[in-house]
Amino acid sequence: MANEEKRNELFLLSAVFLFWFSTYTYPSFLTTYAVNTLGATKVFAGTIVGSYGLTQMILRIPLGIASDALKKRKMFVMIGFVLSIVASAGLSVVALLAGREKVPEGLAYAALIFRGISGMMAATWVNFSVLYSSSYKGDQVAAAMSRLALPQTGSQLIAMLLGSQIAGHFGEFWAFLLATVGGVAGLIVMSQVKEQRPTGEPMTVKGFLEVAKNRELITGTVLATVYQLVVWATVQGFVQNWARDVIGFTTAQLGYLSVANLLPNTILARLSGTVFAPKFGRKTVLVGGFVFIAAACFLYPYTRSLVSLLAVQALLGAGVGLIVPLTMASAVETVPNTKRGAAMGIYQAIYGLGMFLGPVIAGAVIERFSGSAATDTIPVQGYIANFYVAMAMAIAGGVLALIFTSNKKKA
Repeated sequence: MANEEKRNELFLLSAVFLFWFSTYTYPSFLTTYAVNTLGATKVFAGTIVGSYGLTQMILRIPLGIASDALKKRKMFVMIGFVLSIVASAGLSVVALLAGREKVPEGLAYAALIFRGISGMMAATWVNFSVLYSSSYKGDQVAAAMSRLALPQTGSQLIAMLLGSQIAGHFGEFWAFLLATVGGVAGLIVMSQVKEQRPTGEPMTVKGFLEVAKNRELITGTVLATVYQLVVWATVQGFVQNWARDVIGFTTAQLGYLSVANLLPNTILARLSGTVFAPKFGRKTVLVGGFVFIAAACFLYPYTRSLVSLLAVQALLGAGVGLIVPLTMASAVETVPNTKRGAAMGIYQAIYGLGMFLGPVIAGAVIERFSGSAATDTIPVQGYIANFYVAMAMAIAGGVLALIFTSNKKKA
């Protein structure tokens, strides 16, 4: 039995790796691709990137409730892999059409649709994370979420580095195609995972309302939304434009930004719930994470070289790594297993608002502080204004963590 459980866990963690790999081979160059190749404005490029968060925001609560009501998780994850395949295959077709001598109109809108579909895929992470966390209770959850960080963020690191290198040397089409291959592989691996269905009463309206009022869930959700706003306005949004327009990065070099961000993210996420929170307290770790993020946003405008930008990326990644496992644990650790789908749905749906609004707000700020949109000059002042707005958001997150988070030293 022990060997069977280990085998199942191996399939599960491999599926987690492929789940995120299948949608992270192209975010490192997506905004620059949307602007420079598809002809999107800064605001519309932000909308394309943000559509990934919008569809998650809409779907995650219904998916969590449905998962609890049906007492099934795996089925929804399988659907997620199918959606990932559709999204990346669609973006591959867009790239093929964009490379033709006579480029069809409306490709930016097609990219918007397919990026939104990839967000639908990511919405099923509600079901995936609950499938994983269902074996843990109470204070064990934060440590479990830290362990989950290795295949989750590790896959994103590898995918973004590999995808940017392939896009830079062979073209964006091949990076999108790589994501399609990852989705197909993930679907095959996930089919081998055996699901242990939760026992107990199914979700009811009353039960959902009780979950929605959970104080720790609310606190973790608000903090997660703030850091997502910052991340999607910067790292997942317009830092790549700053790197390319101001510093002169090539498409291939944009992948280094992801490595610099995700490597410390992965390491500190692994330690956040297992080492730092038990030793220093959850409040201290969360506030420290927001301080790191705010400091990075303050320093971005001063980066003018590859090394300096990579260092600031690493600082922001370290801050996010400290925050993610603890806010994620807050969403489910005090919630019964039969209601964790709803709790995770609420958590991920609301922070999806940050993923959607972050790049949209960033695009609007950049255009507002860049003068006439008709000029061809690089919007340096707009980029700088965006970094300072993101810094203000991170400071607000740190204050909220300081006020509303308990500093009880637990995993």
